[in-house]
Amino acid sequence: MKDLLLNFLLRIVMGVIGIYTCNTLLGSLGIAVYAGMNLLNLLIIGILGVSGFGLVFAVAAFSIL
Repeated sequence: MKDLLLNFLLRIVMGVIGIYTCNTLLGSLGIAVYAGMNLLNLLIIGILGVSGFGLVFAVAAFSIL
């Protein structure tokens, strides 16, 4: 149980770093795709991991179409 909680928290921390990095990088390239750092996005990334990170940015990209 302890390992599961640690893994979940580590995914959330890495997700925050990843969202911040991608938002900064895409913003500097002039691409207007921004994913917010809110509780729902962090829970999705914490549960799904890298695929959740991709899902958050896919939904953000789809919303600008």
